[in-house]
Amino acid sequence: MSDPQKIWEEYYARIKSRKIDEAIQLWNDVKRSGANDDTVFAMDFSHFCDVPSKLNDLAAQLSENYEIELGDVDEKGYQTLIGTTRPYGNELSETDFINWVEFMCDVAQSYSCVFSEFSLESPELGLVWSNTEFESEKYS
Repeated sequence: MSDPQKIWEEYYARIKSRKIDEAIQLWNDVKRSGANDDTVFAMDFSHFCDVPSKLNDLAAQLSENYEIELGDVDEKGYQTLIGTTRPYGNELSETDFINWVEFMCDVAQSYSCVFSEFSLESPELGLVWSNTEFESEKYS
């Protein structure tokens, strides 16, 4: 018989691996576009969960550093949390950005939620990068 805890841990490990791979690809595009460690980025992200109380707890933690909005529960029972640094931005190095993606994966897992999408926008460069533009080949 399968261990449910092990299945969940493997599921989250796969998500984290994919998100980090997407973040590396995204950052490579950011660098090719002329951004550097002094570029200010607005950061947007989303999480989802099928247990609204857990998503509310995640929202409470993240609201200490981000503007948070909770969506309605959809027909499948999932609710989305949308977060942003707006109207503020952050200067980021590659390490800062990858660490942020790892943190978002880990904090989502701690509430049984899933870190879904993230994007960076540079108003100075007039560009937006989103992990939805990349397909990770990491599935294990």
